[in-house]
Amino acid sequence: MRISEQAKIETRARILDKAAEIFTLKGFEDTTTRDIALAAGLATGTLFNYFPSKETLAMSMIAEAFREGSTDFLRRRNGKEDLAEELFLFIASGLRRLRPLRPFLGPVLERSLSPFPRKNICQEGETARLGHLDAVQKIIAGHGFTEAPDYVAMTMYWSLYLGILAFWTNDESPNQEESQSLIDYSIRMFVQVISGDVPDKGEVHAG
Repeated sequence: MRISEQAKIETRARILDKAAEIFTLKGFEDTTTRDIALAAGLATGTLFNYFPSKETLAMSMIAEAFREGSTDFLRRRNGKEDLAEELFLFIASGLRRLRPLRPFLGPVLERSLSPFPRKNICQEGETARLGHLDAVQKIIAGHGFTEAPDYVAMTMYWSLYLGILAFWTNDESPNQEESQSLIDYSIRMFVQVISGDVPDKGEVHAG
C-alpha cells in the first residue's frame, strides 16, 4: 500500500514530536532510535526512512528553529538598527526559538556544528550553518559593506556564535541575562573587526 505524501508529513511530525519529548526526558545521549520509534508507533527501520541517524533527527529540530528565528527576525526589525543591533536581534530571535530544545541542545550542537574537523558531517547541520552564515552576510551587506567579510572574519563570527550557544545552554541567570551581555559584547567585537575599527595593541583601555 502506497503511503500518501500527507501521511508522510504527519509521520515525520510525529517522530519529531516524540523525539523532543524523549530527548528532554532522558537526554540526547541516553535516547536511542529504538526509543523514538516505539514512542512514534513505528519500526526502527521505518524511522530510518525519515531520519538516517539520531543526530540528523535532532538537528532537523534545530534547523527548523533557526528558520523560524529568521522569520521572527525579519518581522521584528524596523530598519533603523545599526549593524550590531541588527545582528543582536538576529541571534536573539534564533535563541527564542531554540529555547524549547535547550535541555538537550548541547550534545547535538557539539556533534553537528563543532568547528573541529569531523569524519562524518551532518548534512542537516551543515545546511543550517550555511543558511545562518548567509543570513549574516546579507545583514552585513545591508549596512553598506561593499565586500562580504572574508573567510577568516566569518570563521571568527561562527566561533563566537557557537560560544554564545554553548554558554546559553547552561545559563541559569534570570531570563538568561548573562547570555544577552555575552551576545552584545561578542557582536560589538565582531563589528569592530570587520569595520577595521580595532584599537591599537598599545592602547590602554579603561576597566
